[in-house]
Amino acid sequence: MKLITNRLVPKRLLRTNAPLLRKSFIMVLLFASLPTAMLAIITYFVGTAQIEREVDRTHQLRLQHMAETLNGQLEQLEKMVTMWTFNPIFQTPLGSMSPESLQKDPVLELNLAKTLLVMGNSSPLIKEVRLVVPDSSMYLSALNQSVVVPITNPEELEFFRSLLIRDTERYWTYAQGQLSIVQMVPERSPYGYLLVQVNPAAINDLMRLDPELQGSAFILKANGDWLEPATGSQDGDRAFDYFLRDEIGHRPDQRQGSFFSLWNGDKYAVTYGIIERTGWTYVSATPVTRLTQPVVTASRILLAVGGIGILASILLAWFASRKVTQPLDRVVQLFRSTKSGQLDTGTGDEVDFIERQWQFVNRESQLLHERMEQQIGTLRELFLFQLLNEHLSHLSEQELRSRMDQYGWDVEGKALALVVFRLIGYNKIRDRFGDGEEQLATFAAANVIGELAESQFEQAEVSSGSGQDLSISLFVLLPAERPTEEMRQQLYEFSEQAIRGLTTVLHLHVLVGIAKPVERIGELPLAYQEVFRSFRHRNVQEMSQIFVMEQTAPKDTAIVYPFEAEKELLCSLRAGDREGTFVSVEQFVHALSDSGETEIAVRQGMNQLLGTFIHQILLTGYNPLTLYDGEDLYEELSSIREPEEMLVWFKRKIGTYLDRIEQSENTSQYDLMSETVEKVVSLLEEDYPKDISLEMYADRFDVGMSRLSASFKEVTGVNFIDYLTRLRLDKSKELLLHSSEKVNDIAFLVGYQPSYYYRVFKKHEGVTPTRYRELYK
Repeated sequence: MKLITNRLVPKRLLRTNAPLLRKSFIMVLLFASLPTAMLAIITYFVGTAQIEREVDRTHQLRLQHMAETLNGQLEQLEKMVTMWTFNPIFQTPLGSMSPESLQKDPVLELNLAKTLLVMGNSSPLIKEVRLVVPDSSMYLSALNQSVVVPITNPEELEFFRSLLIRDTERYWTYAQGQLSIVQMVPERSPYGYLLVQVNPAAINDLMRLDPELQGSAFILKANGDWLEPATGSQDGDRAFDYFLRDEIGHRPDQRQGSFFSLWNGDKYAVTYGIIERTGWTYVSATPVTRLTQPVVTASRILLAVGGIGILASILLAWFASRKVTQPLDRVVQLFRSTKSGQLDTGTGDEVDFIERQWQFVNRESQLLHERMEQQIGTLRELFLFQLLNEHLSHLSEQELRSRMDQYGWDVEGKALALVVFRLIGYNKIRDRFGDGEEQLATFAAANVIGELAESQFEQAEVSSGSGQDLSISLFVLLPAERPTEEMRQQLYEFSEQAIRGLTTVLHLHVLVGIAKPVERIGELPLAYQEVFRSFRHRNVQEMSQIFVMEQTAPKDTAIVYPFEAEKELLCSLRAGDREGTFVSVEQFVHALSDSGETEIAVRQGMNQLLGTFIHQILLTGYNPLTLYDGEDLYEELSSIREPEEMLVWFKRKIGTYLDRIEQSENTSQYDLMSETVEKVVSLLEEDYPKDISLEMYADRFDVGMSRLSASFKEVTGVNFIDYLTRLRLDKSKELLLHSSEKVNDIAFLVGYQPSYYYRVFKKHEGVTPTRYRELYK
């Protein structure tokens, strides 16, 4: 209803959001349209469902009655056949008579023919009655011109003999594709049996529906075939029957039931069940659509009437409300003209609308103020980041102070202090943060430092930048009249507290650089760079360290470079020893870091090792740019600060190089074995008549038998024995079709003994060599 209203109600009414008018309008629509619409819907769903249920119930009862009738007629047929056995003519010694002796007695032959003909016409369900005497190799049929039919085919005779089960008086079976009753005659010491074939067309006639219903009914055998073969002869005319048979085939666990099915836009009630005596499945489908069509038509008419009522209500309400809404509309439009309103979707009248607009404007004003307060911290952090990275170098000192005043800093009479923190040992806590989450670890550390700074300094700001380099900057404003040594001591004590906090919370070690307090804002970028340069001289063996700029000077230490470890690494690398190479890299890195070298010294040593590694790559004929997809190895290495991370990086790059070497060697071996297999295949074209084996070719080409076997299957797609067998059989088929050689001689020509050749040929071709020659020559 809401969708109809939004589409059909005039936009002017929606624009004023007049609840009083809208309620009246909705009530008109409801009273005008809902009763008719509800009546149409109820008529459609309830009426259609009731008709479908009644049709399904009637259909099931009808088919149940038909199935009971069919079972009764089949039972009556059994009783009739049993009574025939007492006919005196079947008591004659027919079992000892041959076809010739019976034909010499025309009177007996005529009486038997009349009897069988009367029996065949006694029921419409009977197609034919035969008297079968297997021991005399004959059967009698009134429908055959000679009455007495000798059985000359051994297979047919064996089949008729198999039906003679003297211990069973009567049973049902399928004989020559027809459902039949086999009745032993006479009952005691039977010499033969009556074979009564059931007429499937008569059975189908019993199940056929009224043609005016335009439905379908048929019977299926237990294996799903048509009871009457002619039923499935015209596929185009019987497409619906095929469809129903497939649908029932999808329900193998249900012996009987009913369901609804759609076919060519019509809905059918389908019922099926099993005839216990024969195991047949009867299927019947009656169209439901034709029965429900009047209900559907009536429902559509009612819906159309309801729709017309809705349109009439809309027009009347629109014309009636035009004059009433004009004054209120002007007031609302006047309020909207201030451009301070919101998209109002609430309820209430026009006064409520104006009240909501006022409340909205008030809330927006408060929200804007709160957002400004929240963004001040972000703006201050962004300003500090730009300042330290020299993005504001174009501004004068006065302009910088003015901006800081705007962001809430009181820089008058203050000294500017800078403390830089760098997190180290991140690779040891990857189980907590994971790869690529350096930014998360940096923000966590910034929060810890920020909380400590708020408790100790009056004015302090933390900046974590992008967070990717694990660095945090702390900007502190201290009174300028305080001695420099006192300020430095306070910053040093704060740095120790921050190190303890970060170690406890994040389990990380920290490098801290304390810059000299300055008075000019423009000097902060230089102090920031000086702190970062001091970090290069940290001792890689020590964990957390604090650098005070005026007290830190680089030491003149002797150069330590592990030449022996580099030599062992190159030897393992050239030998393709992956494990030995990794051990040598570990020894090299540990030798550099254990010597007490600084970070810059360790990095220079690793750069030297990288140059040696790249030189080795060039000597083996590979291009480092191609091997590593254009990566700048020196740039990647320079971005790594920790020795352990450098070790992991080096192992990964060396592993890529060794993988390419191994791949190249494997490709060469594969090409060599492929060439050997091609030679073996070529020799088989000449050697196939001989007594040959794969081991013989392995010795000839000096390769391992198992390796040659695996390569042969990989190249040809089959193993050696299967390939040789197929080659010999193909050669023998050529000789069978294009020569007059005997089959035994052909077996010797292709390398087989005749008896084994016959078995192998029939196994692969499905026929004997002799039959193959007869079929295709």
